[in-house]
Amino acid sequence: MIEFYELTDEEGVDSRCEVDLSLFDEAPQAEKPWLLWLFVKNSDPLDTNFISFRNDLIDTLQSQLNAVYAGTIAKEGWCELYFYASSPKIFENLVAQTMGRHQSYPYECASARDSKWEMYLERLYPDPYITLTIQNRHTIEALLEAGDDLTLEREVEHYFYFQTKSALERFLQSLTPHGFSLKEYVEDNDSDHTYGAIVVKTESITHEQVKETTLMLYDAVLQEHGNYEGWSTVLG
Repeated sequence: MIEFYELTDEEGVDSRCEVDLSLFDEAPQAEKPWLLWLFVKNSDPLDTNFISFRNDLIDTLQSQLNAVYAGTIAKEGWCELYFYASSPKIFENLVAQTMGRHQSYPYECASARDSKWEMYLERLYPDPYITLTIQNRHTIEALLEAGDDLTLEREVEHYFYFQTKSALERFLQSLTPHGFSLKEYVEDNDSDHTYGAIVVKTESITHEQVKETTLMLYDAVLQEHGNYEGWSTVLG
């Protein structure tokens, strides 16, 4: 599953990252220890011509090298495409052939051994905070498609699970100053995080508000080694 997220680094540089999340469960793949990369001079990763080229390259490398597409980082006018393969042989030739079928871009390409898939696991794959923002975006997009007015305040439910009752209770106490209230206790007897709760708060669900609320809750749940299972609400 291809997903994307945006971030700003410590130097204030904005980037857009696209990543195949489905590779995570099998990463690293021992039979594909080579990292192949292609840097393309292109400021818009969503440009139709670039997407056509990228998709052609993904298909070509998959069929000719059995390579897997790991993701793309777009920043400072370049799109950095990354793949993993069993061998780098003919990679540069395949890039040149594919480029010849499309609009010509200035580019650089190379390869290196990355048997631990550090590029994928450490730079492309989203950390838990970014994963949370991705989940938030999907929920908000679904609400917008249903005609929601995000600025309208309404009751929002949040779901949590912990390994012990005491951890759950400490977590709930920590939320009181932030205006949350307990709706009900729940249990998941099929998990080692058995003890759960649904907490609620009335507020808008704009992107900014949701980000602020969910990141605060995620930090709080980590203090007690629990799991945050996301949120839901009714249409506003």
